[in-house]
Amino acid sequence: MPTVPERDPATAIMADPSVPEHKRRCGNCDAPVGRGRNGMPGRSEGYCPKCGTRFSFTPKLGPGDVVAGQYEVLGCLAHGGLGWIYLAKDHNVSDRWVVLKGLLDTGDRDAMEAAVAERRFLAEVEHPNVVKIYNFVRHGDAGYIVMEYVGGESLKDLVLERRGAGDPLTPAQVMAYGLEVLRALGHLHDRGLVYCDFKPDNAIQTEEQLKLVDLGGVRRLDDDEGAVYGTVGYQAPEIADEGPSVASDLYTVARAMAVMSFEFSGYTGVHRFGLPPAEDVPVLAAHPSFDRLLRRAAHPDPGERFWSAGEMSEQLTGVLRETLAVADGRPRPAVSTLFGPETRVVGARMGRPPTFREAASALPVPLVDPDDPGARRVAALAASAPEQVVEALDGVPGRSVEETFRLVRALIDRRDGERARELLLTLDESDWRAHWFWGVAALAEGDGAAALGEFGRVYDLLPGEPAVKLAMAFAAEALGDAAGAVHFHRTVWRTDHAYENAVFGLARTLVAEGGDRAAVEALDEVPASSGRYLDAQVAAIVVTVRGWAPGADPARWRATRSELLAAAERAESLDLPEERGGRVVALLLEALIAELAENGSPPGDRSVLGVPYRERALRAALEGVYRDLARLSTARTRRRAYVDRANTIRPRTAF
Repeated sequence: MPTVPERDPATAIMADPSVPEHKRRCGNCDAPVGRGRNGMPGRSEGYCPKCGTRFSFTPKLGPGDVVAGQYEVLGCLAHGGLGWIYLAKDHNVSDRWVVLKGLLDTGDRDAMEAAVAERRFLAEVEHPNVVKIYNFVRHGDAGYIVMEYVGGESLKDLVLERRGAGDPLTPAQVMAYGLEVLRALGHLHDRGLVYCDFKPDNAIQTEEQLKLVDLGGVRRLDDDEGAVYGTVGYQAPEIADEGPSVASDLYTVARAMAVMSFEFSGYTGVHRFGLPPAEDVPVLAAHPSFDRLLRRAAHPDPGERFWSAGEMSEQLTGVLRETLAVADGRPRPAVSTLFGPETRVVGARMGRPPTFREAASALPVPLVDPDDPGARRVAALAASAPEQVVEALDGVPGRSVEETFRLVRALIDRRDGERARELLLTLDESDWRAHWFWGVAALAEGDGAAALGEFGRVYDLLPGEPAVKLAMAFAAEALGDAAGAVHFHRTVWRTDHAYENAVFGLARTLVAEGGDRAAVEALDEVPASSGRYLDAQVAAIVVTVRGWAPGADPARWRATRSELLAAAERAESLDLPEERGGRVVALLLEALIAELAENGSPPGDRSVLGVPYRERALRAALEGVYRDLARLSTARTRRRAYVDRANTIRPRTAF
C-alpha cells in the first residue's frame, strides 16, 4: 500500500463548518432538504417537506465546549451520516486527541439512553484495523461516541488525489486495501456484528496502517429493529427486505474496490447493483481473476457471494499473488487450503503432447473435508487403484459426499464417465466440487467446450486458485484454443513454480503458436532443484533445434549459431541415460550440420560435442550416434530407421 504520512490534528479542523446544499438530505426518507430557492440560500435547520422529520446541519458543539466534563472541543472535522464529527482533547488522559461523533440527534432522553446502551458493545472491539472506542457520553439532548483520533487520509481522498495526479491506484494496491478491510470486518463478524456502511470514505490510512473509523452504523447480526445505515452505490440490494448480513458487508467491500480501481461512472445509477462488462473496463479486462472476484463478491444474489470474510480474503490473496507475480515475474507460491498438489506431471517430453485423459489425471484433487463422516474411509483409499475404490465404495449404503466424490474420481479413471455423471447428478449443484468433477470427466473424454464451461464456473467461484486455472489451460488445449491455453498456463507458472504441468503446458502451447524462443525461456525457469529439471533442459534443447530439423517449416523460428552452441553446451552438462542422451545429441548434430550447410564453417578450430566444428567431423559423429542408438534399440523398425539414417548422414568417401 502507498504510505500516507500522519496528519497534524490541528490542520484537519474545518475553518467554515457547513454542509453544501447538494449534500443535504433527510435522514428519514432521503428527500432533498435545506435547498435554496429564487436565489435565496436554503435553511440549515428545519423540517423535511416530505415526511416532516426535523433536520439540522449546524454544528451542535463549538470550540471551547467541554463535553462530559473532560472533552474540550477544538472544532469540526467533517459531517457524516449521523451528524457532525468533532476533534477534541481528553483532559483526563494526557490531553490526548479524540474524536466525538454524534450518536443520536433527538430530544427523546429515553431513546438516547437506549442508543448509548446499545452501542456499548463497540468498546469491546479490539483490532488494529478498527478505530478504538473510548467512551459514550451525553451532552444536552445528544449522545456522542468518543473514539481515538486517526490522522491520515481517507481512501476516498487518496483515490481522488492519485487519479488527479495521473497515478491511479493499481489493482494490486486496491486488493491490499481490501484485505486490510476484510480483516477488520472478519473481526466484527466473529463477534456477531456487521459494519453495514463500508465505503472508501470510512477507512483512513496513516503511515502503513489502515483503520475503519466510522462505527456509527455497526449493529448486531440478530438486531431486527435497529436503524440500518448505508450508502447508495455500495449498499447491497437485499438490505431493504432482509436487513444487513455478512454477505451484505462483503458486497460493500467489493463495490468499494471497484470504485477505487477504475472510473466507475454510473455506480449509483445504471450500475447500482452490478458491474459494467469487463470488455468496457480496461482494468477488469486486463485482470480477469480480479474481475471474477469482484463479480462474485458483489453478486446481486447474496447466496452467490462469498460466505465469510475469511473465504473472500483467501481468494483475494490468491488473486493478489497472481497479479504481483505476473507483473514482476517473481513467483508467490502458497499452499492451497482447497486443493492438493499435482498428482503427476504430463507432457514433459515435447515430442508427445499428453492425451486428454492424462491431462485430467494430472490435475490436483480437491482436499477431503475432515468433518465428512466418510473422510476416514476416503483417506484409507488414497493410494488404492480405481478398481479397488469402485469395489469398496460403489455398494456402500448412505454414502457420504466425500465418498461419492472419491467414487466419481475412480470411475473417471476407469473410463466410466457415464456412471460418474450419474453420481454427480445426485450431489448438491451449489458445491463447487461437483462442477470440478463434471469438468474433469469432460476433459478426460476430450470435450474441451464442456470442460471449459464447468471449470469456468469453478473459476467464477474460486478466482484465486492456481489449480483451477491449470484446469482451464488443459480445457483450452482440448478445445484448440492455443492462445487461451498460453494465458492460463503462463498465469499459473508465473504465480507458483510448484505447478510443473503449467511450464510444460506453456512451452507446448507456445510452440504450437510459433513462440519457440519464448518456450525455451519458460523451460529455463524450471529450477535445478526440481525433479523435472532434466526434462525441462532436454525439452529446451528439442525446441531450440526443431527449426533446423529435416523438413521443418521454413517460416519457423531458427536458432542462431550461438544459440545452437549454447544448447550443445547444455546437453554436455546433463547426466542423461545412454539412449535418451544419444537421441538428444543426434538432434543437436542434425541441427548443427544443417546450419553449417547454410551459413558455412566458422573460422578457427572450435570443437562442439567433443568433435571439430566442421561438417565432415559432425557427420561422422552423427553416424556413430545413430549406430549406437540402433544397437540400444529393442524395436526392429526403430533399429532399422537408425541404421538407414546413419547410412544417409555419413560423410562421403573421396575417390
